[in-house]
Amino acid sequence: MEIKYLKHNQIDKQKWDFVIEKSDNGLVYSLSWYLDIVSPGWEALIDGDYKAIMPLPVKKKYGLKYLIQPPFCQQLGAYYKESNAKIATTDFLKLIPSKYRFIALNLDFDSGKYCTERTNFELNLTSNFESIRSNFSTNTKRNINKAKKQELNVVENISPKELWNFKKGNPVNDLSKWHYQKLLSIIESAVNKGIGESYSVTNNQNDILAVVFLINYKNRLTFLVSSSNEFGKEKSAMFLLIDSIIQKYAEKKEVFDFEGGTIDNLARFFSGFGAVPVKYYHYKRNKLIWPINKLV
Repeated sequence: MEIKYLKHNQIDKQKWDFVIEKSDNGLVYSLSWYLDIVSPGWEALIDGDYKAIMPLPVKKKYGLKYLIQPPFCQQLGAYYKESNAKIATTDFLKLIPSKYRFIALNLDFDSGKYCTERTNFELNLTSNFESIRSNFSTNTKRNINKAKKQELNVVENISPKELWNFKKGNPVNDLSKWHYQKLLSIIESAVNKGIGESYSVTNNQNDILAVVFLINYKNRLTFLVSSSNEFGKEKSAMFLLIDSIIQKYAEKKEVFDFEGGTIDNLARFFSGFGAVPVKYYHYKRNKLIWPINKLV
């Protein structure tokens, strides 16, 4: 094992992406183009000739450089080109350069010390649609049936800008202008690379009531963006849209990753489609001196 630290300009991104593609746990967030958007200047730990890798999302504030989870990037981790790799994931954490005295990352592995559990929700798509739908909650089925009576239409391949503008106009939480620009870059890049999928629900007047943006990478659908306006909520448009996507991909993909679950009402919404909780871990280490440790 020979783990070394590389600055951004030393990373071979072609080799990097090959590892993510081959690894069992490689997610879209860890691809080089995605990291370039959400964490410009990201660095890395590399074992040998890219046998195993771990991204280091660097940020600078008040003259300090530290590692922090990027936006629109639920979790990162250590990735292995071969599934039988013997390297302990915790070895990567031990070898993060000591200059990074503050670290707050979401990881797909539990290092024990400094880690707290978080919850994602995932739906297994390998069964047929009827089997999957049999696990929907009574409330979810009721809302789907309600939406089907409203003369609503599910529309695929709406433009990235149209979806983004709707999201901006109907935010679930407050995002800065910087965050919205990052989000648009992700959406446009994913579409250009053939792995981004945009959906909307419209009424008979072609008014958009709800939108969803998925990233279709490897065997996973990642539920990156969703938004409904007041009419969409009233007519249960999001229930109809997710039901339609599940029907489209049943037996064609392995996982529908709802990318959330720490908020109670979202957890209930996702579990209503039969999604189950899957743990990931927040790793936080603050070795800054007072009062600087209160600034980040």
